[in-house]
Amino acid sequence: MKSFEADQIHAEYPIVHNVGMNSAQGTFYITTAIDYPNNVPHMGHAYEKVVADFYARGNRLRGVRTRFLIGLDEHGQKIQEAAQRDGISPQAFVDEKAAKFRDLYDRLEVSYDDFIRTSEPRHHAFATDIYSRIRANGDIYKGFYEGDYCVSCEKAYTKSELVGSKCPVHGNPTTLIREESYFFRLGKYRDAVRSHIETHPEFIYPAERRNEILSRLSEDLLDLSISRSTFMWGIPLPDDPTHVLYVWIDALSNYISALKQPTDVFEAFWPADCHVIGKDIIWFHTVIWPAMLFSANYALPRQVYVHGFMLDKDGRKMSKHVGNVVDPLDVLNEFSVDVLRYYFLRTFSSGLDGKFALEDLEERYQSELANDLGNLVMRIAKLVQSRLGGTIRTSGHPADLAAQATLREYFDFVDTREHHRSVEALWSYIRKTNAYLNDKQPWKLSDGEALQNVLAAVLEAMRVIAHLAFPILPATARAIGASLGFEIGPIETLNNGPATYKVALGKPLFPRREKPTLTVASGESRDPFSILELRVGRIEEVREHPNADTLFAMTVDLGFEKRSICAGLRAHLKAEDLLGTRVVVLTNLRPAQLRGIESAGMILATDKEDGTVALVDPGNARLGDVATVEGISGTPKMNISKRDFEQVPLEIQATKVTYAGKPLRTETGPISCEAPDGARVR
Repeated sequence: MKSFEADQIHAEYPIVHNVGMNSAQGTFYITTAIDYPNNVPHMGHAYEKVVADFYARGNRLRGVRTRFLIGLDEHGQKIQEAAQRDGISPQAFVDEKAAKFRDLYDRLEVSYDDFIRTSEPRHHAFATDIYSRIRANGDIYKGFYEGDYCVSCEKAYTKSELVGSKCPVHGNPTTLIREESYFFRLGKYRDAVRSHIETHPEFIYPAERRNEILSRLSEDLLDLSISRSTFMWGIPLPDDPTHVLYVWIDALSNYISALKQPTDVFEAFWPADCHVIGKDIIWFHTVIWPAMLFSANYALPRQVYVHGFMLDKDGRKMSKHVGNVVDPLDVLNEFSVDVLRYYFLRTFSSGLDGKFALEDLEERYQSELANDLGNLVMRIAKLVQSRLGGTIRTSGHPADLAAQATLREYFDFVDTREHHRSVEALWSYIRKTNAYLNDKQPWKLSDGEALQNVLAAVLEAMRVIAHLAFPILPATARAIGASLGFEIGPIETLNNGPATYKVALGKPLFPRREKPTLTVASGESRDPFSILELRVGRIEEVREHPNADTLFAMTVDLGFEKRSICAGLRAHLKAEDLLGTRVVVLTNLRPAQLRGIESAGMILATDKEDGTVALVDPGNARLGDVATVEGISGTPKMNISKRDFEQVPLEIQATKVTYAGKPLRTETGPISCEAPDGARVR
């Protein structure tokens, strides 16, 4: 392989090479959508933050002064109503949810510089200011707002947009409302926004989304309602405190409010280099936000990067009601932070929808992380230990391996927002390094100098690999450095001259995984619990089975449908005791006819020591919620048999229903059962 000197890296690959950054200031400012904390964070939240974190870390790696913002959109009718249901103030409600979001992002090693919350005084100050600037420009007036309103979207739809009189996104019935409101003259800025998009092709990525917005801008724009008076959890208008700012003018201004306080870095970082958002909110970020900025006389962001949706392995959007949601915390507990980060960045092509499949993740863990990278690190560490006594001296720049082209390619894809191709470039280099090691066979070399040169070349390659891995696999990159005797720093430190490294044998980066498996009818092996679909239901009707003395025939409401279920409880419980009770139902049990009445599910219960029966209690969980176990992602199969269920040992421990020592949970907490320890759930 061609060798090259250290200065070639600088000459042919400039360290600061980012066409998307604020070139005059030498900075890079990246943001994500601020999350709406009316529920717990999900896999889509995790994916978006990891993608943005990759670009933030990639720019820091080149020595670019970077600022990375995430946060929460904490106002609005949904929050106020959810807080009322919980019997607490809206502020207490969002404080509790904010802790859950921050916990997840901290576990994912999302390297944010600021976490903005729209309930903070610093945000109120700027949101009020931008409203005042827009009003001073003559772009706000009072009128009446009328439309078919979806509370979940916090948006009104035209009749043509509705699907059978229901929200096209959530399928919820909409509410026809008419109320006094302040309006922003959005239509006034249609031509200016369209012209900007046409003359700045990089403004919306990918191009498919740009074309979509340009097509919509060919039509006239209605002015935008920007206030509400029917709820008060929000920012009061400075000139009319009976109204609060509507979600979008409030939420969108966070990208600047976070630059104003606690330290004013606005001049250094605005305009933003990249807003990272999902495609469901593209209109607000590429039309409404630019129009607001035009009116308030602020520069427009340089780019809005639009990522796709998170789908399940069958191509369906993840949804709690469908039951195909994979909890990011489960994957983090089962694998690790770096494994999930790698899977996001490696598997999901930039700007496109991505299918999340645990089987694919498991395969990439073994073939790419464990075999390609983990084994390479272990091999070089063992060779330096056994053949050179644990110490090796290198020239201070990659020799014999094509690091130069990899560096160029990797960062070019950072600049063009193609994270998956950056990962591909790195992995190609990892495989070349493995091939180089296999070709040179240092374990067979008897000449000391030749041995030293080969191992030094591989160690220099490992320095490149660890540095480029850092935006993808931060913990793994640090572990590689710790094992091979170097620290992760800016890319320019790869050319720090000759150095001696003390190599130590560390633990395997990606150890062999052993887990219980169950072979189902298809021949597929999986964790036994993962085939179950357990949901919360409420017994709506109870009657004695006319043809079976031991059975009750019941109707159970699962939130999204009602099921006929027969249960052998007549000898233990009274019908009036069962009526209205919340229960946990095995909903993917094969339906059967029990003495002429269909039974499509099984209600979970257990036997107590005194011979009575106790029902499994989901507490106050919502109807239809799925019962999960930490570290195990459910991929239920329809029509499992009772024998399949019996192979899953659900037991009572300290009144909690457990599997493999871990409690079953819904979103509201653990599932309980008043039964002795060791009792089996049936």
